[in-house]
Amino acid sequence: MTENNDIPILIGTSTPEDEISQKGVPKVDQRSFAGALSQLGTFYASSMADTSGNQRDEDAMTRISAIASVPGGLDEYRRLEAGRAFNVLNDTYFLPTDDDEFTRLNKQHTGFTVALGGLYPAAGVVDAILAQREGYTPKVLDLGCGTGVWTLAMSKEFPHCQFVGIDLAPVPIEAENVPSNCRFELDDINNGLAHFHNSFDIIHTRLIAGGIRDFRKSKEDIEKCLKPGGIVLWIEGDYDMLSPDRIHYQPPASDSHPDGSWFGRLTFEARRAAVAFGRSDLDTMMEVLSAGLWDDPLLDSETCQAADLFVPVGPWVTDNDKAEAQRLMYVGALFRQDFMSGHRAFHAGLMKVGLSAETLNSWSDRADEEMKIFSKPVWTRFICAWGRRRAGPRQPAPPLPTQIASNNPGDYKLGPYKSFVVYESVEQTRRANEERNRTKTFQHPPLPPALQGQ
Repeated sequence: MTENNDIPILIGTSTPEDEISQKGVPKVDQRSFAGALSQLGTFYASSMADTSGNQRDEDAMTRISAIASVPGGLDEYRRLEAGRAFNVLNDTYFLPTDDDEFTRLNKQHTGFTVALGGLYPAAGVVDAILAQREGYTPKVLDLGCGTGVWTLAMSKEFPHCQFVGIDLAPVPIEAENVPSNCRFELDDINNGLAHFHNSFDIIHTRLIAGGIRDFRKSKEDIEKCLKPGGIVLWIEGDYDMLSPDRIHYQPPASDSHPDGSWFGRLTFEARRAAVAFGRSDLDTMMEVLSAGLWDDPLLDSETCQAADLFVPVGPWVTDNDKAEAQRLMYVGALFRQDFMSGHRAFHAGLMKVGLSAETLNSWSDRADEEMKIFSKPVWTRFICAWGRRRAGPRQPAPPLPTQIASNNPGDYKLGPYKSFVVYESVEQTRRANEERNRTKTFQHPPLPPALQGQ
């Protein structure tokens, strides 16, 4: 991104070579991850997930095919801190951008795809909006595109559409491997998206809230990038872990809760540090998205829905349906790998609030042990919400361009996922949130040294 914050850097087939030179940027072989929806069935046959209790160190077998690094040092868009590379555009976003993170994000993507049964929720509506029509090219924006894996998978599934991916760091893809219907931009959403207003039919955002400083403002800005009738798809995470009943919150481990979750302690501290030290607006995100989008003035409330996507942290869940049991084990194993890498990625940020490397390593070792032997089985909740933009103030969204086969948000290529709970109204979401939040009675761990006295 340029210093005046006006002109994003483009990475794509139409960009001159001097604009896409990125010395030292790790390159990821996306072919194993960016499959089209028609290839979903192959995910089980060639599993990246270890579903046993004995987690292999660093998932060495899958890293071999997933990562191909280019020799060289850090590029101008990344900085080195505590042995990890981080973006230079946004110091609020607390996760790194390096080989290990790219591997984690790609496995996370596969976990989401198998859990959702496809690349997106609200499948019938999205399919209708992106249906091929003579004389029209649908446009899709992927905000916080990470490695670009979702953007690439969508570009294969919908070759007649145009895709734009935006992230804080360069995507780890060689320019010659970017499809002709894709481009990637380097930008910070906090700086505004006015240049994209009224431009897109679909906007996909997944786990970007950690880097957003004013969630309501950015959310409105994002929605203004939709064309009338376009749909925004939100997926964000709840940083508190849930017990096996998916209703009671599991307390983070501390002196007050010695039987609590050590993984939950790390996610709790990461959120607390991001909010207090990094100025992240995660708390507002939780409040807004957990309530759904029905009261949003830009969106047609009749098109809005919300959902909780529950994911087991590890392959510990059983089900009488053998196919569902296999799916849960596979998803749980992938997200265990995701989280075992992710909680160590928190360390650099947590050291800024005064927690020592020794303490953090001890917590992470205990968290890994919990996940390996299932001593503290937990679910994590991903908050999903979507809705279509109105045709104008107080007007409904335009009719969908094609007759849709189904409006069931659980009607996906792999069949419904039982742990994807859809809410049809604000009253339903309110009841579910109230029931969960009544169980959040645990005593918070003591503040880290740098946050004491604030």
